[in-house]
Amino acid sequence: MQDIKSVTMTTMDGLEFQCANSNCLPFVTTTAPSILQCQIHCLQQPQCKAATFQETTYKCQLFNNTADQNSNLQANIQVTTMIVISGTRIPLG
Repeated sequence: MQDIKSVTMTTMDGLEFQCANSNCLPFVTTTAPSILQCQIHCLQQPQCKAATFQETTYKCQLFNNTADQNSNLQANIQVTTMIVISGTRIPLG
């Protein structure tokens, strides 16, 4: 039997989290060679609710709290933010 993992994410080019408080700080910051690898890093962490990938530095930040995420987004053309769509993680975690 194969262990299949899947998740659907909303992708927002040119936006990143701007956190004024500690509620939306990343719980993991790592490097990834591509946006796909950053998504995979998020998928591997059951608590991951969102990821931000910075193209120029290959920085991948994982977030476990996306409460009120839209008011915490700011423009940055070198960044892509991906938010896990609730209920789409398989297996459910």
